[in-house]
Amino acid sequence: MKWLENLAKACGVLAAAFLVALALVILAQIISRMFGRLVPSADDFAAWAMASSVFLGLPYAMLRGDHIRVTLVLQVLPKSLHYGYEILATLIALVVSAWGSYYCIIFVYESFARNELAPGMLPVPMWMPQIGMPIGLVLFTLMLARRLVMSVRGQPLEESENG
Repeated sequence: MKWLENLAKACGVLAAAFLVALALVILAQIISRMFGRLVPSADDFAAWAMASSVFLGLPYAMLRGDHIRVTLVLQVLPKSLHYGYEILATLIALVVSAWGSYYCIIFVYESFARNELAPGMLPVPMWMPQIGMPIGLVLFTLMLARRLVMSVRGQPLEESENG
């Protein structure tokens, strides 16, 4: 599933780009305030950049094994149960992520269909800053499906530091 891994890496790049955009918006707001000005809807754009960064970062974090896991259960379980635990935990995460993806797609579609606009100073169509959420969640769901397949096959679950 090299294509999925490449999409996850592309999402990581996009997430980083949104963090840079967030920093630039905040910097512009700081500088403009020093001169008694204001950047229209800066708070909105900063929030949207942060949300996009978080959601688009999910697939890349899954690829790299950077999601927080509760390993306490693995520490107390006998090694013979680790395989089943990994499969069960991944399956539960996959179901929850698929459910979230479905409703996130509906949420963004409704914003698009109703032509909802941001209530701030700039009337931005809401589906535009929201689109990162379903993209990130759907790809995260696909990454969880990949993890489930790899768990069942007994393959390494995360990308190595060198890869």
